[in-house]
Amino acid sequence: MDLVALKKSVENCACGKEHRFDLKALEVDSGNLYRVGEILNTNGFPKRILVVADGNSFKVSAGIIENLTNSGFVVEMRVYDDMKEARMEEVDELRLLLRRVDGILSVGSGSCNDICRYSTFLEKKAFAIFATAPSMDGFASDGAPILKNGFKISYQCHQPSIIIADTKILAKAPKVLKQAGFGDMMAKFIAMADWRIANLVHGDYICPKVMELVRQALSEIVALAPYVSLDDERAVKAIMESLVLSGLCMQFTNSSRPASGAEHVVSHFWECKKLERGEFADYHGKKVGVSTLMIAKIYHKVAEIENIKATKENLDWEEIKRAYGPNLTPEMMSLNTPTITDEVDPKVIEDKWQEIRRAIKEEIPSVEELEKLYAQAGATTSIADIKVDKKLCDDGLKFHAFMRKRVNLTRLLPMLGLDVLDLYYNR
Repeated sequence: MDLVALKKSVENCACGKEHRFDLKALEVDSGNLYRVGEILNTNGFPKRILVVADGNSFKVSAGIIENLTNSGFVVEMRVYDDMKEARMEEVDELRLLLRRVDGILSVGSGSCNDICRYSTFLEKKAFAIFATAPSMDGFASDGAPILKNGFKISYQCHQPSIIIADTKILAKAPKVLKQAGFGDMMAKFIAMADWRIANLVHGDYICPKVMELVRQALSEIVALAPYVSLDDERAVKAIMESLVLSGLCMQFTNSSRPASGAEHVVSHFWECKKLERGEFADYHGKKVGVSTLMIAKIYHKVAEIENIKATKENLDWEEIKRAYGPNLTPEMMSLNTPTITDEVDPKVIEDKWQEIRRAIKEEIPSVEELEKLYAQAGATTSIADIKVDKKLCDDGLKFHAFMRKRVNLTRLLPMLGLDVLDLYYNR
């Protein structure tokens, strides 16, 4: 990916917003494991660094410490046993360790990157990534989803200045991680529809240029679906660059709108409830991929409704609180006092209904088309495969929208007199 050309392409954007990103270098090539120190030096990364990894990512990056020290870096290390969730406790630990160094090189993906991203932001230290699996789209993001008191909250922070990946390592990553990256990208179909709907009924900022960049990344992933599970270096390079582009689009808009909609919130609900039970929540992209199929089905059912009557919602907040439970309810209620739909005029929904239907139909492929793509990629499609039972699945579909103070179509359903489970189960 040509970062200079990308930056130039969004200059003087018609949306009126200045689009910028902090990423100085993106190096995705075969053999980059042995060029890490050279790439960091070329781009002015500080010499005293903390390398953060988990046991798996450190193992597949064998030789990286020697390369760094031979390139003049003074290296401290923090290797976690198995980094599956990003928690505020790890952020606090890294903040203390950062006081002895000038930056972090995160070796891995997902949660490892997120704790490094947020801790370096808080301590105003340099941040770079050596990616080991194309498992999610957050490499270039300037937001970090972190678990705090059992609730997943997305914190605004900063991008890495440098992203490095070795296609030999990416291609050999476990299939489940590559399939998770594919699932995370499929979510962008829902994100585009929800973004347009939020703009129509709530006036949320929208940028057609950024939307086109997301669609471009999506089209590349769709074309590569048959290669997702293969050890193909050329394919994995293109997939990795598409994942990075998705993250850059988030910084262009200073929002996660380009990358996530209702499907991500469903996944977050499942994750928080499973962690509350002490269960492994599974990989982010796997859960998001499954919830994307579910939300696609619900949205297409909504789009079949030719005319709608909207009213102010009348919610049973006690039922919602019971679904969240005592641990998660305080944070949930803080996001709903006042609730976002207080800002949505029912008449506007009615007036914009045909445009809402069009946004769904134009942005989201049919469930059948999505299932074909998932089959080509070998991606997860079943709640059984992510160990989500039917009650948790249904609770996630019904109550997820209250986890965010944001307009998604699922958050509007009570105003339309529609039940999400009736839509999903064709009742």
